[in-house]
Order: sequence, then C-alpha cells, then structure tokens
Amino acid sequence: MRKNLIHFLVLTLMTVFYATAAVAQNTITGTVVDADNDEPLIGASVVISGTTQGTVTDLDGNFTITTSSTNVTLQITYIGYKDLDYKVSRFGNVGVIKLQADALLLRDVIVTSSVAVVRKTPVAVSTLDPAFIEENLGTQEFPELLKSTPGVYTIKNGGGYGDSEIMMRGFKSENLAVMINGVPVNDMEWGGVYWSNWAGLSDVTRSMQTQRGLGASKVSGPSVGGSINIVTRSIDAQKGGTVSYTMGENGENKILFSVSTGLNDKGWALTLLGGRNWGDGYIQGTEFDGYTYFVNIAKRINDNHQLSFTGFGNSQIHDQRSAYDGLSIQGWQEVAKWMPDGQQYRYNPTYGFGKNAERKTANKNKYHKPQLSLNHIWEIDATSSLSTALYVSIGDGWGHRGEYNDSSLSSAWYGASNGVLNTEFRNADGTMAYDKMQDINEQSDSGSKLVLSRNKNQHKWYGLLSTYTKQLNDNFNFYAGIDGRYYIGTHTAEITDLMNGDYYMDTRYRVNVSAENNKAAANPDFMYEKLTIGDVVYRDYDGHVLQGGVFGQLEYEFDKLNTFVAGSVSNTTQWRYDRFYYDKEHAR
Repeated sequence: MRKNLIHFLVLTLMTVFYATAAVAQNTITGTVVDADNDEPLIGASVVISGTTQGTVTDLDGNFTITTSSTNVTLQITYIGYKDLDYKVSRFGNVGVIKLQADALLLRDVIVTSSVAVVRKTPVAVSTLDPAFIEENLGTQEFPELLKSTPGVYTIKNGGGYGDSEIMMRGFKSENLAVMINGVPVNDMEWGGVYWSNWAGLSDVTRSMQTQRGLGASKVSGPSVGGSINIVTRSIDAQKGGTVSYTMGENGENKILFSVSTGLNDKGWALTLLGGRNWGDGYIQGTEFDGYTYFVNIAKRINDNHQLSFTGFGNSQIHDQRSAYDGLSIQGWQEVAKWMPDGQQYRYNPTYGFGKNAERKTANKNKYHKPQLSLNHIWEIDATSSLSTALYVSIGDGWGHRGEYNDSSLSSAWYGASNGVLNTEFRNADGTMAYDKMQDINEQSDSGSKLVLSRNKNQHKWYGLLSTYTKQLNDNFNFYAGIDGRYYIGTHTAEITDLMNGDYYMDTRYRVNVSAENNKAAANPDFMYEKLTIGDVVYRDYDGHVLQGGVFGQLEYEFDKLNTFVAGSVSNTTQWRYDRFYYDKEHAR
C-alpha cells in the first residue's frame, strides 16, 4: 500500500511538470497584411504586451512566437500603419491580422501623402484610386481622367499627343498648383503645365487627388483655382513584374514593362518601368513617338527614417494642330469638301507638303524634362513627423515657329485666321502648300521671306520642400513648411529650314539690335546680317526665377465642429539677361 502511494505521488508530480513544460511551449503563429490590399507586411514588429518577447514578420508576413503566459495580447507595429493591440483568444495559428494604413506617417515616401489633409471640414477634394485609373485611362490624355470630377473641365486643345489642357472652376493651369509627389511642376516663368512632358506618368501613378479652390495646399505658390497632386508608386509596389503590348486605332502602339522587388527584409525596394508609345494620331498629321521611364529606390532605415530616390521622364516628339488654327462653323463646313462625312473634325489646317512631296509642318514639339528627387521622412515621435524633398528638373527641347520678314506674309504660317481658313497657301485637296512658300523664297533676290525656326527652351530647376506635421492634442493638428526654388532657362530661336532660300534677314527683330553686334556692321549700307541654318533669330536670352516662401495650417476638431485656418507667404524675383544687346531706346 505504502509503495503504491509513493508511485502515485511520483506520477502526479511528473504530470504537473509535464503540464508546466507544455504551457511554457505555447506557440502563436499568424500573418500580418495590409488591410486595403491583403499584401503581406515584411518586418512588422510583433511583441507580447508587458514583456520583451517579440519577433518580426518574414517575407510572407508570417510570424511565430512562444510564450508561457495564458493571457496574451500582441502589440503589432509597422511604420506607416496604425498600431494594433491584438487579443489572442486561442493558441496556435491566429490567422490573418490586418493593419490599417496611417496616412500621416510613412506609407509613401513623398513629401506629403495628399494635397489636402484628409478631414471632415468642407474642402472640395476628390481622389482617383489605382483601380479607377487603370479601368478608365485607356488611350486618353492624362488630364482627361479628371473630367468626371466636379468643377474640372478638360479639352484636347489641338488634339496632338500631350496637348490637353485642364481648367478648374474656370481657372487655367497657370492658376492651379500641379504637383507630382508633392513637388510642384508648374512652369516657373509663366505658370502653366505642358502635359506632354508628363504623358507617360499615367503608367506609374498610384493615385491622383484634386482640391478645388483655395485650401490645404502644402506649397507656398498661388493656387487660387485649386491643386492637383499625382502620387507615383513607391515601396507599396507589389513584388513582380509585367510586360504588355497595346494597340489602338490610328496606328497607336504601346509597349510597356515594369518590375518591382517589393520591400525586402533589408528594408530596400526597387521599382523600374519603361515603355514606348507611338502612332499616327487621331487628328490629321499629328504623328507622335514617346519613351517613358521611371525608377524608384527606397530604403527603410528604421522605424523612424526612410529615404527614397525617384527619377522619371518622358522623351517625346509630336506633330501638332495649333490651337490658333481653330475654325468657325463656316470654316468646318468648308472642310467638308475635302474630308469624308464625319471626319471633318480630324482636319489639320497646317498639314501639308513641300516640293518633292516632302512632309512639312509649321507645328511640331520635341521635349524631354526628367525630374529627380531625393525624399526623406522622419517620424519624430507618435505625434509628429518631418518630410523633406530635394529635387531637380532639367528640360531640353523645342517647338516649331514660322518666321517672316515681309508684312504681307504675316498670316502665312497660320492655317486659319479668326476662324476662317487661309487660302493663299492652300492646295486643291485642302493641304497646306509649303511648296508655294518655297517658290517665293526661290524667286526672291533678298533671301528667304519665310523660314522655319525652333523656339528652344533649355532649363535647370532646383528646389527644396520641407513640411513639419504635429498633432498638438486630441483637438488640434498643425503643420508648417518651407518652399524654395531657383530656375534658369535659356531661350533661343534657331533657324532650321530656309525653305529653299539662300539666307534670311531678320528685319522684324534685329532692327532693334545694336549695330556693333551685327556681323555686317562694317558695311553701313547693309543694315542686317545674313542668317542661315543654326543662327539665332527672334530671341536669345536667359530667364532667371528665384522663389521662396513659407506655409502653415492649424486644424481644430471637436465633436461635430471642424474648422481650419491656413495661409502662405511667398516672394518671387524674376530677371532676364539678353544676348541681343538692344539699343537703350529699344531695350525690353
């Protein structure tokens, strides 16, 4: 009996020890993903509340953690997402845990995640998500995506590649703040936007946001009409790649490839995209050819710091139908005798040929304007962050310009005037008769009367944009920043086609140039120099723009009351250095 009792006690103690050991080896597994797209989050921190026990998720978002506790709460954190306390109701596999993105933190490596801060206050904001862009863009121009947005009006303008225009609440792009990843892209000299420079951007856009009217724009420049911000892909890009080929009417073709590493376990992410888009154009004589490229290299240094380098551009050349060649109803009715029924509006008044059936056009554009930016985001603490971007944009290209030195030929390069077709240089089939222009030059004893030149624009643009954001308390949010830019643009017009003449004399503009700066100044009987291919005509100057400013906003929210006050101050200095050396009385 005594021996049996001892055996029982030993067995009981062993059972207790085994049970304790079993408790100590309780295992919890699961997967942490993005709540919006179910993509795994790599490197998310998973810690048992009240302890130092923890781990991080692997490349598939999975984690495994062991504990001796019976009452476990997991604290899950990931930079750019809201912290989550997850109560474990059972051991083993707890399944999928979803984290919500925090728009104020580091989900995207950009200066600001949006034009307007997401709010309940009455700011007229619309956001286009990736699914909408992919489903609706097709072969449309980029600005046309916004035409369904209230208060936004877009037009094809002349109908050439990238020639669309956008207006918001009646204001043209000169009075809108257009940004890419928070970086302004409005021309520094006249304020507008040439969308052909960004025609390939649609392939790498993650979202597009518009804010109509004055509001919470995070730049110091004026934006009385509203703001547009285009956000490109970054570390949120999924691992993998794509290759595509698209064809459309009017000979349109598009080849595109993209590849992304996703965010690896070392905190690096790389996204590359390249493509070509070419075709004949819907409008007669508007052939185009464009090459798009995009690269983003991101590094998540730690939970508080992240760097990203982004470079993109679109090198393109396209023929145009000038907006100055618009026709009245009577003009379009006249076109009907040349174009098939229903095709009249594809007519291009400056489409034509020179001698020997050589294709000529008075309207052509070629440009390449890459933008490079280095972005840093610092999450200072749970309530504040600092976003900074250094950027540079280098532009190089030209647009055709027709020149004349005989006032009787002042309308020669225009296909239409005041809505009526010009017929002086018009063939029987409606095409522009550039061969007749060549005849005039050949018969002239004083050089060409009509020549083609290129209005060239070569510029460099440097900028710094930095924004500090602070949640003061449960009711107040505050942000402030600085915006500095410097721009220098070289503007010339160089003769490219003498149109069968021997030389050209610029009697329209060189009359105001100092005599000592004319090649023929030694001959007092010859007032103007003879210009040829490559010589400068019409203009030759550098434009400088220096802009600096500060901006800020304070927002208050309590119960059903939401309000904010925002303001900015900026100063712009603009000057010009002219190489034509005008006489003092003609200086301009």
